[in-house]
Amino acid sequence: MAAPTDGPADGAVLDTPTRRPPMALFTWAFVVLILVIVLVLLVVKITRASAPTPTPASVAMAPAAVVRAALTVPAPAFDTVGAPASTGPDPTVLAGQPPLVVHGRPAVVYVGAEFCPFCAAERWALVVALGRFGTFSDLGSTISSQNQVFAELPSFSFVGSGYRSRYVSFSATEEYGAALDTTAPAGFPPLAPAPALAEALMKRYGSDPASTPGAVAALPFVDIGNRLLVEGAAIGFSPGLLQGLPMDQIATDLSDPTTAVAEAVLGAANEMTAAICTTTGGRPGAVCTSPGVRAGALRLGL
Repeated sequence: MAAPTDGPADGAVLDTPTRRPPMALFTWAFVVLILVIVLVLLVVKITRASAPTPTPASVAMAPAAVVRAALTVPAPAFDTVGAPASTGPDPTVLAGQPPLVVHGRPAVVYVGAEFCPFCAAERWALVVALGRFGTFSDLGSTISSQNQVFAELPSFSFVGSGYRSRYVSFSATEEYGAALDTTAPAGFPPLAPAPALAEALMKRYGSDPASTPGAVAALPFVDIGNRLLVEGAAIGFSPGLLQGLPMDQIATDLSDPTTAVAEAVLGAANEMTAAICTTTGGRPGAVCTSPGVRAGALRLGL
């Protein structure tokens, strides 16, 4: 789990990116395969409550250059992308809910799994968005399961990571690993149980938890200050656009708003940033008043 403390963000950007194919090419695969991934996530929902005791996990560190690129995307790239129309289910705007606060700061709570392709895609957008408010330490790298739709997507892992910000707290849990485990009820090894706060949020805001005994929410589950909820496939774009790309190429593409990767990831990050800004009183001002974030707020109706 990421432990929130105080501190600034810093870093540098990678070199000139390579342009990728239009994101529309991935839409058909996203629509056809989404039901499959929902079924897999349902299995995890059912088995979460009865999973065996997690074992300590080790994770490879993400390359420093990749982390720097994700945390220091140029402001003009965010503003150029804005908030394009999504190619999948949108996050849910929460209204009339009590503020979510941890350690005296507005909180972002994430629960995911390393095997999960939607989690892999969401981590890119989440790291990019949170990079505008603080900085990460010890970010890991992982690849989603080869046995899932949108297989083998490279991404960050939050196992053992930390996050520092003067504006927002971040709690992150990876519940399951990426390697198949025939002895585990969910089919993947348990890494860490979701903390009590995350469990309570998943029970309160998860998709119809009463319909499945033991279920609380689909993965990934991201609660941004009780203002925006990202759950399951509702990340706003298709994970398929990351398939076949190495981690460093994805990081490089982020700084070029003409790439499909930047359009999807930065668009989702602008919306999450807009939601975070509603909880921080519009701080930092340079981020929260930027054209890209204003476009995200307008699209979400924040």
